[in-house]
This record gives sequence, C-alpha cells and structure tokens, in this order.
Amino acid sequence: MSKVFTFPDYRAVYNFAPKYRTQHFKYALRMLLHRRQIRALEAFVNSRPDYQALFAKRPQDAYPLVHAFIDKRFNADGRLAAMRHDIAAACRLFPEPMLAKLDNIGTDIPLVRISDGLLLVLNRNGICADEGLWAVTLTDGAGSRLYNATFALLPEGLVAASVQGPAGDEAKDTVRRLTKQLHGLRPQGLISSALQYLAAALGLPALGIAHDHQVKLRWKLKKRVKMNYDHFWQESGAILGDDGYWHLPAAPQRKQMDEIESKKRSMYRKRYQMLDQTEAEIQAFFRRPQNNQADGKAV
Repeated sequence: MSKVFTFPDYRAVYNFAPKYRTQHFKYALRMLLHRRQIRALEAFVNSRPDYQALFAKRPQDAYPLVHAFIDKRFNADGRLAAMRHDIAAACRLFPEPMLAKLDNIGTDIPLVRISDGLLLVLNRNGICADEGLWAVTLTDGAGSRLYNATFALLPEGLVAASVQGPAGDEAKDTVRRLTKQLHGLRPQGLISSALQYLAAALGLPALGIAHDHQVKLRWKLKKRVKMNYDHFWQESGAILGDDGYWHLPAAPQRKQMDEIESKKRSMYRKRYQMLDQTEAEIQAFFRRPQNNQADGKAV
C-alpha cells in the first residue's frame, strides 16, 4: 500500500539547524503563505502511487515548492506547475524499474562506462532539490562523485539548473586529470554533452538556465556560484531564446578533422569515439525493454 504524502514538517527539511528560531520562523511563514499550493501538491502527489513513491523516503524534496525551484523567475504557482510537470514527466519517461531505484539519493543508475573506471550515472539529486530532483553525474571507480549537473523536466524541455565540479585544494588537479582521461575534453564539457544526449533520448529539447535566473543567485548564496552559466552554455553552442533559457544544439559541436592540427588529430578521434559511445549507450539504455532497464549494469 502506498504511503500517503504530506508536506514535510520543519525537522524533515532542516536536519541540522544552527539558527533554529530564525529558520523555524521562516519555515512557518512560508507554510502559511503557501497553504493553497501545498494542498494542491499533496492532492497531486496522492493521485498516483508512483508519484507517492518518489516522496516516500524524501518528503523534504517537496520543500522547493515554498522556497525556490529551478528558475528564480517562478512564483509560487509557477513552482507548483513546474513540480507537477517534472514529477509527471519523470514517471512517464523514466522506466518503472529505474524510478523504483530513484526514490532515494543513495542509488546510481549506470548509463555509460567511459574509461579508466569513469562512469556516467543518472541519480536523485541529493545536494539541493531547489536545483532539480534529478542529476547526471560523473563518478570514479570508487563511486565518488566528480562532476554533476542537476535538471528538471519542464514543459519547455530538459532544463539544466546547475553544473558542479570538485571543490577544495585538489580541485584543479582533479580537473586536469579528468581532462587527460577524457582525451582533452574538460569534464564539464562531457557533462554538457551527456545532458544533450539524455534530452534527445527522452525526446526533449536540451536547455540551460540563464545565469541571472539561477536559483542560488540570491543574497548570501551568490558566493557559492563559481561559474558564469551564460558563458558556459555559449561555449556549448547554445543560443539564448525568448523564453530566457539557453537552447543547446541536439548534439555537441565538433570540429572537422582538417581544421585540427595534425599532432592533435589522434586525440580528437579518441574524444569523438568516446562521445559517439556515450550517445549510443544513452540511446540504447532508454530503448531497452523495461524489464531489463535499471538493472545496475551499464550497457
């Protein structure tokens, strides 16, 4: 029997609250101001067992409804509409066995084995649900997460809301090592390509959030955003649309071999073979019969 969904209480959202009184007041105020949207989301989630299952272990992932979700421009009704569409689209486009494993943040769904133990996986976003419930992540042989992009499935398409890499003193060395492993392709470039291939496999346009619309670009959280999303999407060949999203091409841009220095052609051939493999395996993953999908093995 499916567990009835109720909007999360304060303790479900804030497991650790150093400023208890301030945060509790803000939470109570948001609950009061968003009563109608909360009731509407509860009714929507409880309308189907597969919707309920997505929140049975992660009720706190509903909190973006009253806070921020994907796009800073959304008001409360906009967040409600976006979350409804995201949940319904995931349950329609992701195979059932895969959804069953995405009910929590601890399970990775392998998509593509890259090289040297690197693996592209689809997983539940466990960093900040404001930036989407879903993520594409590059992991190493030990399962450590090296790079990831979070996204939501909106009416406009697959919208990537954040791209994050390693942090700390060893971050630059990690990026250099990964770039070498990826035949000169920066890891954020691989993540961008994976988003394009995933969107195509799902039959959706691939979109990127504009920098000024990124949900963490507010108040004190601005300092956490280390990259300029407008520059990043432009480098990926995207064009800014009238809807305020960066529209990525259906496939990553490539140089012609005669445009490449002869001494680098071997590296580019290996890079393009890697990207061809990535595209083919993501496409194959979503074409497989449902009873074989999400079995814990990459193609």
